Amino acid sequence: MNCDWVQQNVSLYLYNELADDARHELEQHLQRCKACAAELAAQQEFQAAMNVLPVEEPSASFLAAARMRLQEALETTEQHRAWYHRFAFDPTAWLRQVRFSPALAAVLLIIGFGSGLGTMYSALGGRSSHPGAQSGSIANASIAGITSIDHQPNSNKVKINYDRMVPESLEGSMNDPQIQDLLTFAAKSNFNNSGVRLDSVDLLTSKPDDPRVREALTYALRYDSNPGVRLKALDGLAAYVKQDIRVRNAVLEALLNDSNLGVRSGALHALEPVRADSSVRMALQQLAKEDPSDYIRSESQRELSSMPNID
Repeated sequence: MNCDWVQQNVSLYLYNELADDARHELEQHLQRCKACAAELAAQQEFQAAMNVLPVEEPSASFLAAARMRLQEALETTEQHRAWYHRFAFDPTAWLRQVRFSPALAAVLLIIGFGSGLGTMYSALGGRSSHPGAQSGSIANASIAGITSIDHQPNSNKVKINYDRMVPESLEGSMNDPQIQDLLTFAAKSNFNNSGVRLDSVDLLTSKPDDPRVREALTYALRYDSNPGVRLKALDGLAAYVKQDIRVRNAVLEALLNDSNLGVRSGALHALEPVRADSSVRMALQQLAKEDPSDYIRSESQRELSSMPNID
């Protein structure tokens, strides 16, 4: 254990956040290192000075927003990559390898030549012109916008008209990944007309068990400019406030911050199954005291009165 590691982790030691083995090694290091012991003493002095200040409770809206940002950050954090990923995304590593390996340089030349042929073939019409025959995800296409969504009554068939370089359409089952890609694209695109967004969200609510669909509905609830679209997204998400923390946070954020009373009322009732959650309880306490809406205040008071007191 070196001094750099100790000085980076001494704060965790102070707040009892180190594992037992690391804590023991750090204490052994402190006994023989005056510089690190001095760093610990300085942080202890700072901690003591901070402890005399009054502690302010964070607001419920701050907690909800912080929890959502943390969850999103954890889900998007890059995991440890294998050696071939380092070469793929580290140009200097590639150059070093090429410099000392003529064979690798030849392989790279062959790969580049083959890729160029593939690109030329694609550009000259190697792909099918029928949109339903394209391979891969439709989300990778250059889509300008969704123009309309038609759902055949009493069936699982959907027809989606969308613009790319020229207007195109795709027809297929709701289980078709390309159909789902276009629906989630429409749900997240505020530049589409609100009727198209409402249609897309309405269809997506039939498959909220798909995490990608829930993500699109959550996005619509948080960011769509039309309250009708936000209400429809809320309807599709309500059943998942218990099991999906991101859904719960989005609904809590709607309760606290949405500009539409109908959306806020729907969010309040959607959160009933998780009203014992600390963030939800804090939000209800805040709303019961100071919300400008008489309805939200009275409903929050009713929710709180039906919960057991927690000492």
